[in-house]
Amino acid sequence: MATSHLRTALTASWTALHTTQYGLAITSLNGVQAAVTCGAAGGNVGAHVLSTQRLKDCIFMTPAQFGLVVSIFTLGGLIGSLGATAVTHQLGRIGTFRLAAITVLLGSTAVGTANSIPIMIIGRILVGLGCGLGTVTVPVFLSEIAPPAIKRSLGIMNQVFIVFGMLIGQSLSFPFAKPYLWRYVLIASAGIAVLQLAGSFFIREPAKETHDPEEAREHSPLVSPSEIVPLGIKDLLASKDPLVTRGFLVVLVTQLSQQFCGVSPVMYFSTRILTPVFGDNSRMVALFIILLKIPLTILPAFLIERLGTRRLLIVPTAVMGLAAFLLAFGINTDAPALSIASIFLFVSAFSVGLGPVTWVVLPEVMPKHAVTAAGSVGVALNWTANFCMGAAFLPLQQWMSGGKETGEGNIFFVLAVTCVCAMLAMKVAFKVRERVAL
Repeated sequence: MATSHLRTALTASWTALHTTQYGLAITSLNGVQAAVTCGAAGGNVGAHVLSTQRLKDCIFMTPAQFGLVVSIFTLGGLIGSLGATAVTHQLGRIGTFRLAAITVLLGSTAVGTANSIPIMIIGRILVGLGCGLGTVTVPVFLSEIAPPAIKRSLGIMNQVFIVFGMLIGQSLSFPFAKPYLWRYVLIASAGIAVLQLAGSFFIREPAKETHDPEEAREHSPLVSPSEIVPLGIKDLLASKDPLVTRGFLVVLVTQLSQQFCGVSPVMYFSTRILTPVFGDNSRMVALFIILLKIPLTILPAFLIERLGTRRLLIVPTAVMGLAAFLLAFGINTDAPALSIASIFLFVSAFSVGLGPVTWVVLPEVMPKHAVTAAGSVGVALNWTANFCMGAAFLPLQQWMSGGKETGEGNIFFVLAVTCVCAMLAMKVAFKVRERVAL
């Protein structure tokens, strides 16, 4: 028994590397923006940019171009999430993880050795492809290997692993936010990918490790179609079953709400967002924000049984709307105390609600034979919204500010509205599903 628990713990830890990789991809370029872009975002490289070097010190980019490079990895994530089911059928779960690690390794190497924007874009797409495969496969894999008593808790921990990756990426910006040295940040991602590949040869497919017969029947659509044939994406979209259609509505609304509330661009560009108020201290403030996320992301694991998923989604989203509204005022009026309190509140509310709980909703609201298809579509839309928000954020912020620092907070008025809309949409979606469930 002890050996079995140890094996499960080690397998879960290895699996965590894949979502850690996703978090690292989110923040890996955040704190080193000025160094990467030749000071175009506020830094100053100076005269030692040598064109004769094999690898340039930096790559000149406008804020819009940098925003595209950062957010384009979500395009790869979209492709990876849509193809995850087909890849798993061909290669199995472990084979899918290996492919994810290989693509991240190649992508990180490309970004770390890039001398041009197109190469960085290609590398980021490859990184996203690996992360997309992982974000679909990791929750299912954890569910398959976990004892029944901790399945929901491991679902919450999936988000914790992402935050750890974000912490690594932001922390590396302190020693490496310098011309040329920013490339070493990508070594961390490549190193994790190597660990993923090496570990995969010691991990077994979980299909034969089901902890009890009832659980095996419940998850058979994810493991074996011998008893219940799972719905494909086409069948899901054409389904007339109210349990499927109304549960799917909840999945779509929660996945889209997670991105349209704007936390992804806040984490992508937190250093840039905070610079007008905190100047050179913005990277340190961004690091503190991520440190705060870790305990708060764990908190729902202890609250979810008592409060339920709906309350943990709706109430924190309303708080995010208020925080975004206050943050807009804080940035526009150059008020450090209000700005830092507001962004901490914004990120904290996300960490308790939409961040971790979104991933727990799927198996709760969908019939078991529709979970895989709904997950693929939901995660694909999540990645799509992630890309749209990431690519549009900096240009939209620049346009709404009119080129003035006193207007750079205006975009958070928009996010305040989207958070309120998301809260109302989730409230309606859950009520619609409750009618058919009863």
